[in-house]
Amino acid sequence: MALRTLTIDLERGHARQQLPATVERDYLGGRGAVAWLLWHHLPPETPPMAPENLLIFAAGPLAGTGAFATGGFVVGTRSPLTGAIGYSWAQGHWGAALRQAGYDVLVVRGQAPDWVYLFIDGNQVRMRPATHLVGYDTVATAAALRAELGNDVVVACLGPAGEAEVAYASIVAEGRYMAEPAGTGVVMGAKKLKAIAIRHGTPVMPPDPRRLAAALDSIRHRVETSPLAADLTRSGSAYFLDHAKTHGALTAHNGRDNDLPPSLATAREELAQRRTGNWGCAGCPMPCYFATQLRPGEQAPLPGLELVAGFGARCGLTSLDTLTHLADRCLRLGLDPAATSAAVAFLMECQADQLSRTPTLPWGDADAVIAAVERLGARQEKRDVLSLGVGEMQEIFWGSSAFAPQVKGLAMPALDPRALPEVALAMATAPIGGDYRYAMTYEELVPEPPAWLPDEPTHPQGVKGKLVRLIWHERFAAVLDAVGMCRRLGLMGYQIAPGELLALTTAATGIALSGTEMARSGERIITLERLFARRYADNGARDELPTRWRKEPLTTGRAASHLPQFADLIKEYYRRHGWNLEGDPTPERLAELGVKP
Repeated sequence: MALRTLTIDLERGHARQQLPATVERDYLGGRGAVAWLLWHHLPPETPPMAPENLLIFAAGPLAGTGAFATGGFVVGTRSPLTGAIGYSWAQGHWGAALRQAGYDVLVVRGQAPDWVYLFIDGNQVRMRPATHLVGYDTVATAAALRAELGNDVVVACLGPAGEAEVAYASIVAEGRYMAEPAGTGVVMGAKKLKAIAIRHGTPVMPPDPRRLAAALDSIRHRVETSPLAADLTRSGSAYFLDHAKTHGALTAHNGRDNDLPPSLATAREELAQRRTGNWGCAGCPMPCYFATQLRPGEQAPLPGLELVAGFGARCGLTSLDTLTHLADRCLRLGLDPAATSAAVAFLMECQADQLSRTPTLPWGDADAVIAAVERLGARQEKRDVLSLGVGEMQEIFWGSSAFAPQVKGLAMPALDPRALPEVALAMATAPIGGDYRYAMTYEELVPEPPAWLPDEPTHPQGVKGKLVRLIWHERFAAVLDAVGMCRRLGLMGYQIAPGELLALTTAATGIALSGTEMARSGERIITLERLFARRYADNGARDELPTRWRKEPLTTGRAASHLPQFADLIKEYYRRHGWNLEGDPTPERLAELGVKP
């Protein structure tokens, strides 16, 4: 079945079409369809903030079937942060609604003359004025549109940060699920598209429902007996905090040292005790999104790994109440916590080193950080330097690039790569920029990684085998995103075996695939994204970490004296992908994968 595409031109109207059948066969859908469309239909000279840039939402073929952990979506564009493909992923139910409305892919181009929202109700597609929603946060926007359109609609929208075109503004689905990493929200804001509301339709029948049900039963049984799944169900991604600290992967003062706030020692357990509600996706056996009480009668998202590591360790904030408040404000304003905390920590260091003459952000000053985050939700007459993101901020402060936590323009999340070689390689090589969540590689923090991962040495600082595992994660993540299965369930929790992913893929698409062919689909997606990055990304898309994390070892802790060993690893990483010594896919590799250069 060809992928069904709805194209919205915010200046001219909309059209329905189908992508060539080869796109589903070779790229499966979801993220694969986004990569194919951006490569083949976005003119290379298109600036990221131009109306002609494409903003593409896609749900994989599992979405809308009623299967658990399949209702999310991926959104991609040419990123203003990097110049390459920028992706954001979100869980929830918005992607399921898109497919139930009759579409696998939604392509948005152009720029509305004033703020609008898009309403998709089956065959009826309307653009409506959204000026009455301007200034609303993401939770209020979703509530207002449900009141206006009915409780059976799901909403993906921008908050005030997206309206103000903060560089790392994010899209938020259903007032709960942040689409991360950053880069797509600012493009949606430039198009003056406040929200997309979709009315749920009838479930989509997969080609092989019996095989789908059997694979889901197998996954559910594993979850029910997995200690890791139980821990994630109790704490969410904050479960990894203790392991990150043990490895030396939590560092303070923007990665200068290991002088961590004492409160981080008990943060995981205290956060688990503060959990008051389950915000997980419907029917998922491993819910990993939770609410906590912010004030009497008011809930907020339970802070996760990236937020606590970023604002807590990296910026020096000690109060869990403050971190909970920041989790709520980031969600409501529409700000990626990893990128926001990276920008704050970087500016803190610039001010501490007197590269900036306005010392408004002292280390560990909770009130100053909260005030700075709040300013990101207001359009300023003069652009707030913090709104630019680390990649652009480093161009302002002379000598700061050595400690700017970014790769290729995208912020590095706060796990320190000097302690985790696989994370280091993932940050350096990801075509979207310096975010290891591209490959979703958490296995260095998992006490007992699953048996299906490639073998590697047991020493935590060993590097042999790291690149093999990274490539495995990249391919597995690409197929999860293409099919529409939750990457948290499949990779953060390692609850989906390769054979089960193969069964899910064939059941959802009707395409008979072998395990090798499934891996090839993942590699095809990765290669296309690499092509895009090498040709169009800013600053040459160099695969390296900033100087601090490449050349300055920590002096204390388990990671002391360790630095990422990139010289040989990078060459071998390129070779295993079938790329040349500069990291470009070779003509032979492209021909083997059937990718048109």
